[in-house]
Amino acid sequence: MSPSSDFKLLRSFTSPDLLQNRLKGYVKGVVSDEVLPHAEVVRLSRIIRAGLSMEDHKSRLKERLGCEPSDEQIADSLRISRADLQSKLIQCSLAREKLAMSNVRLVMSIAQKYDNMGAEMADLVQGGLIGLLRGIEKFDSTKGFKISTYVYWWIRQGVSRALVDNSRTLRLPNHLHERLGLIRNAKIRLEEKGVTPSIDRIAESLNMSQRKVRNATEAISKVFSLDREAFPSLNGLPGETHHSYIADNRLENNPWHGVDEWALKVEVNKLIDSTLQEREKEIIRLYHGLDKECLTWEDISKRMGLSRERVRQVGLVAVEKLKHAARKSNMEAMLVKH
Repeated sequence: MSPSSDFKLLRSFTSPDLLQNRLKGYVKGVVSDEVLPHAEVVRLSRIIRAGLSMEDHKSRLKERLGCEPSDEQIADSLRISRADLQSKLIQCSLAREKLAMSNVRLVMSIAQKYDNMGAEMADLVQGGLIGLLRGIEKFDSTKGFKISTYVYWWIRQGVSRALVDNSRTLRLPNHLHERLGLIRNAKIRLEEKGVTPSIDRIAESLNMSQRKVRNATEAISKVFSLDREAFPSLNGLPGETHHSYIADNRLENNPWHGVDEWALKVEVNKLIDSTLQEREKEIIRLYHGLDKECLTWEDISKRMGLSRERVRQVGLVAVEKLKHAARKSNMEAMLVKH
């Protein structure tokens, strides 16, 4: 399912990036919310499925109209008010976050099993959160499974993919990573038996050709020096290295990057000032770090003297207002992207 753009900004409130921001102190012992009783999981799952059903409806409506439908058109086609539509979407987002945070311990547990294997712990957690959110969307409480049992596979898949994507500077194909995993396990088993893990022994134990084993093991050992000369030297002078021909794609070295960021910040600040009330402005700025201070819902609630739930609700409503205003001023694409 490919969610449509009107829902992307709202769904970003339970994106892996923002969930991980809530866990930015996980190494120091931050833990997830308490495990939810099954009845609460069922209730939240129904809310999420209702929200996802609205996304499907939005996609079908877009295909039928041939253009991006407005919130009013979506609400009319569902025979509900625009306020009810926004309320249900916010409830869906809150339900996804609550279910996700109650299963973060599982993400941490699985990610730690892959630690010290070549990828940063933060990348593994990020991958696990992506898998967790995907599993939550797929979870069907009527099938009789516990949610932790169901999302376990999705989390492990997300962590495994993160390991593949981040463990090497030069990525290897997924099938080659899987083959290398089989080879590593075969080596361990042979060594435990006191057998030297040669290419032919490994191939025989895996029922795999020696060529495949050799190609896989060589793929992780080949090193190409960027300091090697790209062309022969001329007149006794050193030739240019391969490193000289690599483009510098770092944003900080792009002169237009600073201009784009500055212009975007100006436009976003204008939109916030013209759309939101003072309390909404403060919450949005603090939560998204627009004033170089990025706080959690909990931190903001303490600063403002409100409950965390109230602060989060105000923040979500504020985003809905910004999204509606951005669509009118043709800024929605920028807000979704950034």
